[in-house]
Amino acid sequence: MDLFNEISWKEFQLLENIKKLPLNEQTVQYNSYLAELSRQRYLYSQWLANQNKGPIPSISQTTSVLLQEDLFDLEQEDGSKILIT
Repeated sequence: MDLFNEISWKEFQLLENIKKLPLNEQTVQYNSYLAELSRQRYLYSQWLANQNKGPIPSISQTTSVLLQEDLFDLEQEDGSKILIT
């Protein structure tokens, strides 16, 4: 998937695997494509934002990780562990 060159509706309708479908299914497929494209762009922007934050701090002996009842790490939205110092 090309994050920088979005396929227009007219181009999308001409794709081999799409043009054989009924119009309502083409619409569903295009909306799905746009949703996935938006998700990928968001993930890419998050990745870019994290590139300038520097190294991840190491966990010292006085630092612990917050655990859930099932003993799995409790994570933040960006996937990093919640540290308790």
